[in-house]
Amino acid sequence: MTPTIDPRTDDAARRKSARRTALWVAVAAVAIYVIFIVSGIVAK
Repeated sequence: MTPTIDPRTDDAARRKSARRTALWVAVAAVAIYVIFIVSGIVAK
């Protein structure tokens, strides 16, 4: 049986997880930015 890799100790898994989290945070930030821009256009 192959041992499972603990993501807390595996640097590659931690980097991949951090990159995925950063991507989701960036997507959320862009979405909020677009909502503010669109709301400003619609409010005129």
